[in-house]
Amino acid sequence: MDEGRAVDVVYLDFSKAFDIVSHNILTSKLRKCGLDEWTVRWFENWLNGRAQMVVISSAESSWRSVASGAPQGSVLAPLLFNVFINDLDKGTESTLSKFADDTQLGGVADRPEGCGASQQDLDRLESWVERNLMKFNKGNCRVLHLGRNNPRHQHRTGVDLLGSSAVEKDLGVLVDNKLSMSQ
Repeated sequence: MDEGRAVDVVYLDFSKAFDIVSHNILTSKLRKCGLDEWTVRWFENWLNGRAQMVVISSAESSWRSVASGAPQGSVLAPLLFNVFINDLDKGTESTLSKFADDTQLGGVADRPEGCGASQQDLDRLESWVERNLMKFNKGNCRVLHLGRNNPRHQHRTGVDLLGSSAVEKDLGVLVDNKLSMSQ
């Protein structure tokens, strides 16, 4: 943008991000981080053996075991989620920003090769999501087209075309496609 070029920022939304983190994949990633086996087993013991039930008014469901998810409300949940998505940007050419479950992919969009690189990165991310048993909430994934003469390339995740947006909330700040910050 500082160089006067068009940029596309794709806002990606993981569906139920903290809730569907696979415990098996997470512990494998903890091992790959170089943690010793005792520490990894401590995390496994903390994650495994959890159960939950639902209570509505006075009606209760039966207890069910929980095989996925980073327990929300704990100080470890954001840390474990960040470990889980740490390899998300492996092989990407575009800029990938990660803050817990808020993820943005940004790239130059004023030339076909820039749009192609961004799309290849989106394809890589879609592949990562499938390998790691996650999902994008595709209804909430959008593109913010920035800069003059932006060709407004149509990006996609999988076979789904992404909608564009004139304004997006980015870590609590509203960013519009003119970068006026007036809102």
